[in-house]
Amino acid sequence: MLYYRSRQSPRDLPVTSARTLSLFSLLAYPAGALLLAVGPDTLAMSLAGYALVLVALISSAPLIGSSLQRVVGEEVKVLDEFELRLRGRAMGVAYAVFTGLTLLLVLYAAIASDKGGWFPKSYGEFNGLFWGVFLYAVVLPIAALSWMVEPTFNDDGA
Repeated sequence: MLYYRSRQSPRDLPVTSARTLSLFSLLAYPAGALLLAVGPDTLAMSLAGYALVLVALISSAPLIGSSLQRVVGEEVKVLDEFELRLRGRAMGVAYAVFTGLTLLLVLYAAIASDKGGWFPKSYGEFNGLFWGVFLYAVVLPIAALSWMVEPTFNDDGA
């Protein structure tokens, strides 16, 4: 899992902020990508799509290096028993959601190929799909963990 270890301790991002930022990130990216892929080919729609993608990326940035990301991304030997249990639960939920979304994506691709629906055709479209999958892989464990812990989780330095 992606975790950037700095010389300073992890940022104590409030749990409610992590919940909000992860939801913005997980909802804004696909909305922006959908506008760019199947929306009308106008300047306004393109700007709206790119703005949503930018909101998703900006929303995910504070999550990286946060105390919640440390729990899901740190080396196992560094975590205590409580953090290991939280990590296991969060990763299990994130895995289940990610797997479900992947299966839905494959099902959509099968139907779209037969029925003439939208399917990525260019490098740019596949690139956007790749970064969306990457964003979900990084943010889903943090989102799951943020909904499992109390809002005061990182007030005591945990």
